[in-house]
Amino acid sequence: MTSAINTIRPTPFQASVLSIPEDHFIFLGGGRGGGKSFGLQLLILRHCDQFKNRARVLVTRRRMKSLMQFAEELRGLMRSAYGAGFSYNQNDNVFRFTNGATVQLTHCESNSALQDTVQGMTFSLIVVDEAGEGPELPVIDALALALRAPGVPLRMVLAGNPGGANHSALAERYVTGRDPWVPFEFTSQKWVYAPSTVDDNPHLPEAYKRNFEVLRHTDPALYKAHRHGDWSAIVGDYFGGVWRQSQAVFDHHEVPPDMFSTLKLSIDWGSAAPCATVLGGRLAYDVRLSDDRVMPKGAWVIYDEHFECDPQNINRGTGRTPGQIAPMLHTMAARSHVRARGVIDSAAEARTAGKAESSIADLFRESGVRVTPAKKGARVPRFELLKQLMADGEFFVASRCRKWLSTVPSLPRDPRHPEDVDTNANDHLLDATSYLIAGASHGTVSTSEFHHKIILPDTGSRIINV
Repeated sequence: MTSAINTIRPTPFQASVLSIPEDHFIFLGGGRGGGKSFGLQLLILRHCDQFKNRARVLVTRRRMKSLMQFAEELRGLMRSAYGAGFSYNQNDNVFRFTNGATVQLTHCESNSALQDTVQGMTFSLIVVDEAGEGPELPVIDALALALRAPGVPLRMVLAGNPGGANHSALAERYVTGRDPWVPFEFTSQKWVYAPSTVDDNPHLPEAYKRNFEVLRHTDPALYKAHRHGDWSAIVGDYFGGVWRQSQAVFDHHEVPPDMFSTLKLSIDWGSAAPCATVLGGRLAYDVRLSDDRVMPKGAWVIYDEHFECDPQNINRGTGRTPGQIAPMLHTMAARSHVRARGVIDSAAEARTAGKAESSIADLFRESGVRVTPAKKGARVPRFELLKQLMADGEFFVASRCRKWLSTVPSLPRDPRHPEDVDTNANDHLLDATSYLIAGASHGTVSTSEFHHKIILPDTGSRIINV
């Protein structure tokens, strides 16, 4: 980019980003220090250069503090490029160029914040930085409705590192199965996955790169995610140190259903949110796998899953009824030669309109899925029990449970309650798993009354008391 003041030279990675056609949406999803934020700023300035008074740019981050840091970096770049050819209103967080282009910055934490800031606005380019941290993906999707500036190629650009509340949803959409720099279609839009690592940024000192070496020893998965931008390696803060995918994941073909003492369903009901169901149980025997790993008798196993979600958004439900979902649960149970029976979130037993109304659980039962309320207890102890099983090598997951493996291990902690999982993350399959295990951990309780001991007469023959 050449200006009247200075020549700005992008890195090779940033030059590749700038070379993507204007009508393609972009996901900048690499590791830390790869130059994503500066690449976003170059995209913004070029857009304003090209389309002048028709350029209307919106930049969002979840938190105001980090947004102000982005604004200061952008202002420094614009001062270097344009000198006095722009103005900045700090109260409104709006940059105005002498050619008529505008750049508006706003923090966006929720749908209500979205309505307050962009309702009725029109934009030609929308940039969402730190997309992994939030806002939730439905809020980001709603931002795209403001892309309607006439006569300009409309574009949305997302940037984020592996991790955060949106990790699994972003990976599912833009990373898993996508070839870097090769366009793909999602929701009728052409997207490009553009990853980067710290090696793509020659402006960073070697000391910064050496900082990653600490993670190599303390948290290898986080090292792979932040150093190399590996979205499949990330282990969330909550299960960090206890979840070991190489030890806990197995091929279900190696463990036939008759190796279990019991297999049953566990359902975390959702309509607007996803409906998550796992089929799991405890092993009746020790099982030696082909790689010589041993799954001990009594270990808990998540053997199969059904995750009912919007095909375009893993964090959103389908709105389908229990009667519509039940056939899939019967099919899943039949694959393992068991009946569709198990437990469901106790909240699904609620009848909001009185006793005559059928509950969610009733609707499942009417469809042949025999469920009882889960004895789930408190939330945090359920999750701690699961972590203990992971640490002891007594918890396993079949490799076909793809949604479980893409969501549960990467769950972050709740910043306000570190002992709990962040409730804004996709924790539905975790809840279903915890209902299955916590209910069984309560054990079977039997009761009896006190009776005097019956003394049988010694008659030398057998006497039957009736």
